[in-house]
Formats: sequence, C-alpha cells, structure tokens
Amino acid sequence: MDGPGNQIDQALIGLERLNALLRAQSWGEDGTPPLHPAQRSLVLALSGHGKGLRSGELATRLGVSAPSVSDSLRTLEAKGWVQRKPDPDDGRAWRMSLTASGQKLARRLQDPAAGLGPLLQALPERELGQFLRVIQLMMREAQQRGLASGLRTCLGCAFFRPYASSDPKQPHLCAYLGAPFGDAQLRVDCAEQQPQSEEALALAVQRFRDAVPS
Repeated sequence: MDGPGNQIDQALIGLERLNALLRAQSWGEDGTPPLHPAQRSLVLALSGHGKGLRSGELATRLGVSAPSVSDSLRTLEAKGWVQRKPDPDDGRAWRMSLTASGQKLARRLQDPAAGLGPLLQALPERELGQFLRVIQLMMREAQQRGLASGLRTCLGCAFFRPYASSDPKQPHLCAYLGAPFGDAQLRVDCAEQQPQSEEALALAVQRFRDAVPS
C-alpha cells in the first residue's frame, strides 16, 4: 500500500494535470477569447461585483502580488472588458468593474459547458460533494498559511452550521437562508458570506472534518 508521501505525490500530479487542462482552456481552446489564466481569474473575481473592487482587494482575494494584478487589469482595460471608476469612499482610489462586454465574457467563462465544466458534470452528486469538501478544506489551509485572504467560502462563514441538521442527506444549515443543504451545495464563493471569528472558525472546521451530526 502506498504511504502518505506517495499519495501526496500522486495528488500533486493529478492537480497539475487538471491545472494544465485549465490553462489550455484559458488560452481559448474552448472558443472563448484568448485569456491568460491570471486575466481569467480577474474577470471571474469581478463578476457579481457591480460596484467593483480595488486592485488591492483583488490581489488579496486571489493571493497574488499587487503589481501582477495591475498589469493584468491594464490588459483587460485595453481589451474593453474592465473599466475603472473613482472610488466613492476614497477620492484618491479607483474601483475596477466589468464592462458590458466583460460581463458577457464572465458569463461565457462560467458556462457549465465550458472549460472543465463537462468533467465536473460527469461526477455523481455524492462525488461532487466530496470534491467540494476538499476544496473548502484546502482553501481554509491556504488562508492559514497566508496564501490567500478574503475568500468567501461556506466553511469560513458565520452563517455556516456544519452538521446541525437532522437530515442526513442535507446535514448542514445556512443560518442566512434558514435552510439545510448537503455537501454538493457547498459554496466556494458566496456573495452573502460573512467572515467569522478565528475561534468560531476553528470549531466549525473541526466539526466539518469530524463529520459528526448533532
């Protein structure tokens, strides 16, 4: 049987292979305009933010340097997908937002039939839920290591109640919606997310890992 080290090696190889597929899609092989992966990430990060985000906020959310974000934003501006407007909260700052064509591009990138979407659609709901669980835990680890911040996951949300439902098929509760849901409905980026304290987050993570219903 393979030891932990070899298992990690295989997991890394698998992630790299999937990342290579994503990079290929990012360069327009699925019919979308050619986009560098960093530019694709920015378009998706700005999607749903009508008021826009500062470049510093984007850098923090994506876990990349401010200069690299600035370079990518300038390219997206030149292509007419991103626009900058004065920040109403700070006259010295700018907020970046998608133009109408940028919003159209974001919708195309988010199409389930584009990119890696067909691969995920092939997964049964139970396996997709397991995949989303892993993503939640890995993003939490990335935050703890200082690799990312500002992530809007279920696991980091004050409204998330892991294993607080009596329904085994929908074991979690969303206090914002007042409704139970299952692993396959876990959100990686939720507009209603409210960060919780580190102490409460640590308890939620432990409960989520233990998978122990109330």
